[in-house]
Amino acid sequence: MIDFLFLDKNICYNCKKNEIVAHFLCKDCLKKLDYVANKFSIENYDCHAVYFYNEVMRKLIADYKFNRNTSLAKVFSSIVYDYARINNLFDCDYILPSPSSKSTLNNRGFDHIKMITDHFIDDVACEYLMDFRKIKNTQAQHNLGKEDRALNLIDAFSIEKDLTEKSVLLIDDLITTGNTAMEIIKVLEKNNVKEVIVLAITSERRIN
Repeated sequence: MIDFLFLDKNICYNCKKNEIVAHFLCKDCLKKLDYVANKFSIENYDCHAVYFYNEVMRKLIADYKFNRNTSLAKVFSSIVYDYARINNLFDCDYILPSPSSKSTLNNRGFDHIKMITDHFIDDVACEYLMDFRKIKNTQAQHNLGKEDRALNLIDAFSIEKDLTEKSVLLIDDLITTGNTAMEIIKVLEKNNVKEVIVLAITSERRIN
């Protein structure tokens, strides 16, 4: 995995040229991101997205997930942590990083969402929702049409845990149709979850 920890700690993790001002990014790189702090609904559940999925954000996520530039986990972790803290989203029982299948984890070499949440989990009162698994190897959602995306995720997730009166903060990198979040929520509902809130770093939805 690529890790640019040899860089000066004050240098932007994206351009690797300018001084950091926030989220391990410099002023110029931050300006290229489209901050929306968007809140919308996926069926009856509240969903938050911090940034719009523009070209710069697309490249950042691709560099992290597919080029294995794991230093960017700090960038995304800082974004998620600040937004959730300011909006009181950590007032929950459990944090659930959107899980990947064993096949994806083996191919990628790391759990990209959990690597993000690992950076702040010790600083919040909630804990991980353990034993939630993706048990089905699915196709990449971005390669599929709208109907196929929904079918692709049926019976993909599993957990055996009583969640009565419990609340869960589901964290993911990108929300497009919301199918992944809803399939996860369906499993949580079967286990009597009280509340689920979804938080994504970025989304293709620009307005509320």
